[in-house]
Amino acid sequence: MKFLTKNTASEILLENLKYLSGADNSMLRLRLLNEQKNFCAYTEKYISGIDSTEVEHFDPPKKDNDDYYNYYTTLRYANERKIAKYNEYSHSDFFKTLFFQKEAVFNARVRYNDYIYEATNEDDEDAKNLIDYLGFNDDYLFDIRIKHIQRLQATIGSFSTEEKLEYFRKYKADLNFITAIEKELDIDLSEIINV
Repeated sequence: MKFLTKNTASEILLENLKYLSGADNSMLRLRLLNEQKNFCAYTEKYISGIDSTEVEHFDPPKKDNDDYYNYYTTLRYANERKIAKYNEYSHSDFFKTLFFQKEAVFNARVRYNDYIYEATNEDDEDAKNLIDYLGFNDDYLFDIRIKHIQRLQATIGSFSTEEKLEYFRKYKADLNFITAIEKELDIDLSEIINV
């Protein structure tokens, strides 16, 4: 998941933006969405202008006394699914270590393999717990992820790398599940999302 990483030079930190219950948090939501390159942090679905998004608090009990490191913009579905899992995982170490906020650490502990996310080390219960808590392999997401990739493979699978890049420049809404796209279509899309 590319959009869990946090940036110590974030505009949110520089501007000291905070979530305020009952207030207009649209600026915070937009700044987070900009940092996340218009992707839901938990599903990697590309967020369009008509999608229902919200500022999500990774650790819900901190909601009224938290900061940038607890905020993400997510699709409402992803947030509600995660909230339902909180009690099951509330004592997990990932709430303390926040290992997933450092890209290299996350990538060393969690990998994408054949349409699912899994712990790199079979004994890494904390990574397994994070995967389940955030619903990376939720049945609904798995189903639409695999169908989306299969459609892309049928549509652009035979394209050259440059033709694939041009396709995604033109059809950004098809960037859903970007990690899966990169792995299954053997393409690096960083230049597209970093524009």
